[in-house]
Parts: sequence; structure tokens; C-alpha cells
Amino acid sequence: MTTTILTEKNLPTDLVGYNFVLVLADLDPMIGESICHNADDTYTIFINSRWSSEMQRRCFLHALDHVRHNDWEKEDVQEIEGERHETSGTLRTS
Repeated sequence: MTTTILTEKNLPTDLVGYNFVLVLADLDPMIGESICHNADDTYTIFINSRWSSEMQRRCFLHALDHVRHNDWEKEDVQEIEGERHETSGTLRTS
């Protein structure tokens, strides 16, 4: 497992100030990413190490979109995922 701490230069400007830990993990092949909003208001993003680098990039952007839209305050998972897939790829990292 590899862990990387992201810095402000890696993030879209509207996410600067958030704290992320990115973990490449051997997840189930059907799971691209998983996010944990931690008690200290940081986010841990788990990305599937089995997937290609392009799919990992897409999963990372998808995870950031969940953070951007504060999806932890919503209850309907299907609605959340539907909204995120509509906006998928709208985030870009530098």
C-alpha cells in the first residue's frame, strides 16, 4: 500500500484548504474508490491499485467531486451517485 499526502499545488482552487490523504489499496476489483470523511475534517481517499492509472485518475476526480458537493450531508446514495456521474470529469487537477 502506498500513501501520498496531497498538497495545495495538486488541487483545484476550490478545494485548497481541505486536507486529503490518498491511499492506493488493493480493493475489490469492482470498487474504484472509497472515501472517508474523518472526525478531524480530513478526507481519506482509497483508490484501487488494481485499476489502470487512467481509471485511478478518474476515480480520484470522482472522489473530489463528492467532497466538493459535501455529499456527506445527503442521505440518498443513488441520487448522490447519479449527480456525481453527471458531473464526472468536470474537476481537473493541474
